[in-house]
Formats: sequence, structure tokens, C-alpha cells
Amino acid sequence: MAVVGSKESYGEKQAKDEKKYLEKYGLESLSPEDLIILKRITTELLASKWFKASQALRFAKVEEQAEVSYLNALVEQNWLIIKKLDEISKRLVNANSR
Repeated sequence: MAVVGSKESYGEKQAKDEKKYLEKYGLESLSPEDLIILKRITTELLASKWFKASQALRFAKVEEQAEVSYLNALVEQNWLIIKKLDEISKRLVNANSR
């Protein structure tokens, strides 16, 4: 009996999720060194989704839900900051190489 569809391995799913983050926040053009660090961050964030889901499932207090929302907003801001700092860095390198 043949298997109809192959299931993604954990590593494949993780790589796909990391790619989604990079595309969502426009971070595909980061340097290879920065991409390594970014992949560590996305791994941690993807793992924390389970924490967020578990809070919702157990009907966490409003204060706890608000705290998670605020922390999520900070993460979103950090992605933007990372992108902008990378853009500034590249402009400076280009300006200095002229």
C-alpha cells in the first residue's frame, strides 16, 4: 500500500516556517551571519507559539493575555528594527566603498 502524501519532517517544517518569517518581514537579504542568528530567533519564537496557544486554551487571565500580546508587539517591532538596521548598514558600506 502506497502512502498518499509524505509528511514533512520537523526540520523541513521549521525551514519553511523560517522562510515565512524572512519573507513576511522582508529580511531575505540579510548577511549570512545575521541569517544564522535570525534562524535561532525564529526557532525560539516558533516554539513559543505553543506557549501562547496553551494560554488561550486554559483561558488565561486577561492580564496574562495582554502581556503576551504586548510581548508579541515588541517582537514585531524588533523585526522592523532588524530590517532597518540592515538597510542602514548596507547604505553605509556602499557609501564608504565609493
